[in-house]
Amino acid sequence: MFNHVIAILLFLLLANITSVYAKVRGESKIDSLPSKILAEQRELLIHLPNNYQLNTELDYPVLYLLDGQRNFNHVVGSLDLHNQDNNAHEMIIVAIKNTHRTRDFTPTYDESYNEWGISGGADNFLDFLEQELIPYINKNYRTNKFKVLSGHSLSGLFAVYAMQTRPELFQAHFAFSPSLWWHNKVIFQEAEHFFANTSKLNSYLYINMGNEGGMMLSAYQQYLQLLKKHTPEGFRYHESLVEQEGHNTTALAGHPKAFHSLQQSLQCPKEIIEQGLVAIEQFYQQQSELYGYQITPSYRAVNHAGYIALEKKDIEKAIEIFTYNVKNYPYKADSYDSLADGLAADGQLNKALNMMNTAIEKSVIENVENNSFKHHRDNLLNRIKER
Repeated sequence: MFNHVIAILLFLLLANITSVYAKVRGESKIDSLPSKILAEQRELLIHLPNNYQLNTELDYPVLYLLDGQRNFNHVVGSLDLHNQDNNAHEMIIVAIKNTHRTRDFTPTYDESYNEWGISGGADNFLDFLEQELIPYINKNYRTNKFKVLSGHSLSGLFAVYAMQTRPELFQAHFAFSPSLWWHNKVIFQEAEHFFANTSKLNSYLYINMGNEGGMMLSAYQQYLQLLKKHTPEGFRYHESLVEQEGHNTTALAGHPKAFHSLQQSLQCPKEIIEQGLVAIEQFYQQQSELYGYQITPSYRAVNHAGYIALEKKDIEKAIEIFTYNVKNYPYKADSYDSLADGLAADGQLNKALNMMNTAIEKSVIENVENNSFKHHRDNLLNRIKER
């Protein structure tokens, strides 16, 4: 009996240790709000970015995630992994748990699908998002004006419908295996009119499809033809046919691609980065005017410019650019590592060593891997000893 109890305690201890080390960076919490529009309480799963508490002056884009309970964990993990590689923007994730899925995500009532529940409440759910949920999130969390709506299957249909009916509400839309076939493809009537009469559309769409075939695939292909026929100024989209994925896994496989593609669509072009810091600042000032809030030049773009200057042996310029990034991203360990490269190239080895020590200290707080930083520091120590 005693050995059995010990075995259970060891199992629980190991499980607890595993859960500690497996924890995704950032903070997850449960929230909710009462909706007068929907006449019900709506539960939310919130994830705050890793650096949310490290820089309290920084505001974040928000990803509104439909089918929230199903998609929350894999989306949080995918986004965090891309954040660590600077391949996606850090975002607040607001996952909305379902209550009446068919009701909320379908634009029209179709009695043929009554076994799924009452349909046709998409406009009502959009009212809930616009008038209740988004104001609540803006009030209680540090948000900027960039919002992403992500949905799969019926909620993917809803994401497309939201883009067509309220194009200013979200700045990006993810639609994974969207059910564009709904109610005899009723969405195409509005889609044709919307794209034919829209000359400018400051929005991004990621849309994909798996190996579903049938009505799912034919409606998807029809929508792609529509996108190719009408491409309003400022509208960017990326489509992906992932035939190795089934209907239930296209959101799992698609979110990483959507995050990366969205960032690429917003990223400072390489030809501007090659012109240097002033050109980068001008680009992001234009982006700020476009989206209606002040956008800090991206870490990745500025860092790239610094290494371009370093390759050209313009060491003074490189140090200036890396210092600029440290000022804008003082919580980011990698910024001090890059500045150390610039200082080392200038022969300022002791200052470079100080930067590497700071990088390692920041990496612990930021919760990022730091083996490369330690190796960089060891190399600097060897160079100082040799000198």
